[in-house]
Parts: sequence; C-alpha cells; structure tokens
Amino acid sequence: MRNTIDTSLARFLMIVSMVLLGVLEFLWLHNEYRNKQRDMEDKINHIMFSSMRDVEDSLIFSNLDKGPFLVLKDSQQLAVNILLDQQDSINHHFDSSDCRVYKMDMGLKARHPMRGMLLQKLRSDSSIMDTTGMKLSTMVMRHIRMGDSTGELAGYNIITWKNGDTVINGLMSRPQFDVLAGNKMALSNQHYKAEIFHDLLPHMSFAIFLWTIVGAAFYYTWKNLQRQIQLNALRDEFVSNITHELKTPITTVGVALESLHMSQELESAQSRRYLDICQSELKRLSMLVERILHNKAPQVHYEKMDVRQVLEDVMHHMKVQFDNRHATVDVKEVGDGFVINGDKAHMSSVLYNLLENALKYSKGDPEIHIHLTRENGSVKLAVEDKGIGIEQDYHDKIFEKLFRVPRQNRHDVKGHGLGLSYVADVVKKHHGKIDLVSEPGKGSTFSLTLPVYREVSDPLSNRHEPNYN
Repeated sequence: MRNTIDTSLARFLMIVSMVLLGVLEFLWLHNEYRNKQRDMEDKINHIMFSSMRDVEDSLIFSNLDKGPFLVLKDSQQLAVNILLDQQDSINHHFDSSDCRVYKMDMGLKARHPMRGMLLQKLRSDSSIMDTTGMKLSTMVMRHIRMGDSTGELAGYNIITWKNGDTVINGLMSRPQFDVLAGNKMALSNQHYKAEIFHDLLPHMSFAIFLWTIVGAAFYYTWKNLQRQIQLNALRDEFVSNITHELKTPITTVGVALESLHMSQELESAQSRRYLDICQSELKRLSMLVERILHNKAPQVHYEKMDVRQVLEDVMHHMKVQFDNRHATVDVKEVGDGFVINGDKAHMSSVLYNLLENALKYSKGDPEIHIHLTRENGSVKLAVEDKGIGIEQDYHDKIFEKLFRVPRQNRHDVKGHGLGLSYVADVVKKHHGKIDLVSEPGKGSTFSLTLPVYREVSDPLSNRHEPNYN
C-alpha cells in the first residue's frame, strides 16, 4: 500500500511537471509570435509609407514644369510657375518676384503645404493618367517589386477600396490615400502567418526537443522506480519466508528449554543460570524475528520500570559474552531514582544492542564504561567504549535502516544495519533522544536520555497516570 501511494504521487508530479513545462513553452512561443507579428507590422508600414512617398515625389518632380499652379497669396489667386534648375532646387515665380525653395523642404512630410498643393494639382490634371496609364497603387506596387531584389516581398500586394472599412484575411499596413484614383489603399501580406512560423521554426524545434528530453528523463526515472518497487516486493517476500521458517526452530528450542527448566535433572546453579540466559536470548530472538516479519515499528507496552534493574538483568545475561572477550565492564551511578514509564522487553533489547556493538567494534580486550545519571527530571544512560569509532560524516546516518559504515568493501564484523535503527525507534517511542559522540580510533559513546516516571493523582477517578517531566 505504501509503495502504491508513493508511486501515485510520483506519477502525478511527473504529469503535472510535463503539463507545466508545455504551458511555459506555449506562452514563450506565443510571446515570440506576437513580437514577430509586431515587427512585421512595423516593417509593412515602413515599406508602404516610404514606397508611396518615393512614387509621389517621382510624379511631382516629373510634372513640375507643366504649367502654373494657382495659389492664394494675400487673399488673391496667383499663378505659380515651378521649374527645376541645376542646383537641385525649385524656383517659385510669383508674377515678377522670385523665391527659391530647396527639395529638402519637399521631403516626406505628409502635410507639407507645398506637397499638398502639388498633389492636388496632380489629382486634377487628367493628363497624368494619360501619360502614366496606371493608378498610384499600381505604381507603388511596381516600385516595391523593383526594390525587392531577394524576393522577400513576393507575397505582398496592394489592396484598394472606397470610403469605409475593409476586412482582409491577412496583415495590412495603415491605410494611405491614392491621390490619382481617390481611393484608400494599403499594403497587405495574406501569408504573414507562414512567414512568422518559418522564423519561429528554431524556437519551436528547441521547445519540442526540451519537452522530449524532460519527458524521456521522467520516463526513465519512472521505469527505475517501478523496478525498485518490484525488487522491494521480492525482498519483502524473501524476508517473510525466511522469518516464517525461523519461527519453527525457535518454537522448538523454546519448548525444549522450558522442558529442561521444569525437569529436576539440572541441580547446578550455573546450569540454571545458563538455562535462564538461553531462554532470555531466545525470547529476544523471537521478538526480533516477529518485528522483521511484520516490518513495522516496535509496539511498546508501557509500565513502570527501573532502568537500573533492567541494566543489571542484561549484564547478568551477557556475562558469558563479556568473559569470552575478556571485557572490562563497569557501571557508575550518579543520583537516585531511575524509574521511567517504558517497555522492559524493548529497553532490554536496546541495552543488548548497545553493549553488543561495544563488544563487536572493540579490538583486543574491550573496555566498556556505563554511566547511569539522574538529572533535571530525566534518566541518562551512556555506553562508552574504546573501539574503532565512527567518522563525523556518518553520525546522522548510523541510525538509518540497513546503513553500515563503509569499510572499503570489507565488513569484518557481521551485521545488517538494523540494530541502531531499532534502538532509535524504541527511544523515540519512549519520548527520549539518543546522542552519539565518536571519533575514529578513540571509541564511541551512545547516550540515551529518557523522561522519569511521575504520578499525577486524578481526584475524579482516583487514578494515577504517568507524567513526563
């Protein structure tokens, strides 16, 4: 069930990430599209404006000498003759007075008085149509075609219409006025979308490539996750089968030990003590197998217990192991009253694990110091050894399940990395904490801090309940 929840969450996050990436890429491409469209609008307006002014200037300067223009001067109509001279300027003849106006004054200013006067003259002169044989829109389009040496503007066309609005399926420049035909006209590109998409082709290719790469990475991660789940299922099945097989000999040995304990043949006190040790160890082994079988946190049954008494029982049962290793073990007590609210069986297993580790990871004759202290409303138990020690980088990881300190692919001490994780779980269940002080080559000190047992009287029910200080 746990794997299913984790897998569903991972799949959901992957799908959401891919969707968000697609939305981000779409917004980016849409913004690029709008920028390209604005650039094309500016381009088409500039082409239309400059081409129209070039054509108008050509018409104006080619027809300046075709007769006088009537202008108003001091509320009187005067005939104006405009001629070009070799100095690239224009001479105005108002009766007997002369005035020189340079061509720069007739530049591309749409509302220049002189331009307006000349364009009105061209519009009223029917000979222009006779000499050109085409409309202003046609001349502008021809001018655009002649200036387009690369064929970039092949899809551009001039559209014309009378007064009123017009709708086209394409991009259109700002409307201009055809002085010869009296129509509105504009430069249009009906295939502007194709051009924009052509310009955006590298952007779209990159977006598709990025989305594909991220999707492939997620797919690869998902397949590895599925494979890991399958391996975990196989491992759990294997452990379950093994522990079920172990329960049979444990039960058999337990029955045999119980029979020996009840028999009268064992008269020696030492034999009785060894038998008690075997029964205690078998009980601890059975509890460990049961915990592995169910793969869950330890179930704690709280009761009033004395840590000092539990420690004495554990050391009594481990005396044979201490003697076999020629270990020196001493206990120092500071204060009085080491009673807590806890589980005797699990606390015994915690002390077994700490003392066994002190034996296993000590070279030569082990030297173990146990400090039991009552201070500030808590019971503190520290197990100090002079063993090989643990590097600082592994102090936090040492309490994780299945973790063992790397020894260059060599583990002279057998183990599975479950003991200290179990110790940390039990201490947490007892509302305490565990600390580690260690240095390679100088040994390790594991310290347990547990709240003391206190009774609070309940006047309503006349009961006593445990309280943690």
